Formats: sequence, C-alpha cells, structure tokens
Amino acid sequence: MGWNITDARKLEDDIFEMKFKLAQKIGVQKGMTVVDVGCGQGGFTVSVARIVGENGSVLSVDVSEEYLAEFIGNLDKWRVGHLVRFIRRDAIGLCSVSAGEPVDMVVSYRFLEELKRPGHMANIVKEMARVVKEGGKVCIVELSTRTRNEAEETYVRLHKESGDSLFEPREIVRAMKDAGLDDVRLEEFATDIWFSPELAKQDLGFAQVWFDAEVERSLGKLVELHGMKYPSLTIFTGVRDARGRGRLLKSSHTFST
Repeated sequence: MGWNITDARKLEDDIFEMKFKLAQKIGVQKGMTVVDVGCGQGGFTVSVARIVGENGSVLSVDVSEEYLAEFIGNLDKWRVGHLVRFIRRDAIGLCSVSAGEPVDMVVSYRFLEELKRPGHMANIVKEMARVVKEGGKVCIVELSTRTRNEAEETYVRLHKESGDSLFEPREIVRAMKDAGLDDVRLEEFATDIWFSPELAKQDLGFAQVWFDAEVERSLGKLVELHGMKYPSLTIFTGVRDARGRGRLLKSSHTFST
C-alpha cells in the first residue's frame, strides 16, 4: 500500500476527473436538464455541465451561499458558467426550482452526509423524486463505509467523528422506494485517489479534508502512517416510472476511475 498523489494540484485535478467519469457513469447526457442538489463548491456541477453541453442546463441548488465564490470560480475555470443557474433553496422545497417543469435527472454528490437534520433525509428524497420527469432518474452518490484499507478508514473516520450523517445503504434505498422510485439500484464506484500524509494534513476543501488540532489528536498517527485514500462511492439510482414495480436491483459490478 502507498500513496500515489503528493501534489495538491494533481489531487484536485484527479478528483475533478473522477467526478466527470462518475457523471458519465450515472447517465448524464448531452442536452439534459439536471438538478444538482446540495451543490456546495460546484465540483460535481462542473462535471454535469461539461456533459450536458450547450443544449442542456444545470440547476444547482444549495441552502447557503457560503461557497458561492468558490462555486463561481470553478464554473469560470471550466467555462461552463453560462450553462448553470445557482438557486438558493432548502432541499425540502425543490418543487419550485424548475418552474413546475419536470427535469431529466436529479443528482446529488455527497449531499446527504452533510445534513444537519438527518431526520429530513426521506423528505428530501421525496422532493428529488417529485421534480424529475416520468422515466427520468434520481441519482444519489454517497461515501461507501465499506473501507478496504487503513487510508480509506482514516478518511471515513474523519467524517464520522465530525458528525456527518453517513446513512446505511438500506436507509437510502427505503427512502427512494418510499418516494415512489422504481428499479432502485446500488453500484460501487471505486477510486484510486490515495494522497500523502503531507497533503492529508492540509485544508483541502475540494477533497473534503481538513486537519485541525482535534483531528491531529484522533487521527494524526494514522495519517502519518498511511496518508488518506478517497473511498469508494455508492451510487443509488431510481427511476420515476408509474408502470414500474418498485423492485430493488443490486449490481455486483465495481467501476473504477
């Protein structure tokens, strides 16, 4: 085992490229209208916008403007700002973001883990299902907690110990089915983003990593020994289709970046 990234710029580029491949994997296509829920700094928004292109659009939703400057900076960097509209809105009130017009896809990238009120998760999933058109998809991407090595475990522990809401897969599946989504699927998306202790000790917003005094006390020795590895991601996909039977399909495939 060992880290393969020692430079912050390469780490940022690799994470952006991973998100682009992920957006392709979940089925984002040219010309689509996509709602990105909990867009944060816009890393996943950029990937979606790069794919939908000039005939598509992205409606990026976040409850706060805390990261708006970084969000705009990322759009400018990739020259996709004209394809994206930022909407400040609580995810429980998504029905107004598309002016009543159903959209092709609703996506979220590591959004549920950020919920301050985990009890709202099921209602948020229902809102995501409400705004997608019949035959459209809802795709939720979250960290997998099935770690494979110490470097992944350290990354996951960082988020667990900070109070993030790392839901069990069955909880998200149940919420999607209760929201009326059919053919709910789970797939693992593996990554090869393993960064050095020196990087893991920096404040890296794009990697969702920080290293304060509390983290140093709890995880410092593990970071020094193993660095950190961006864990695999779990993709939850459901289709809005009134003719469907609401069955759960679990894929055995693993997709690598």
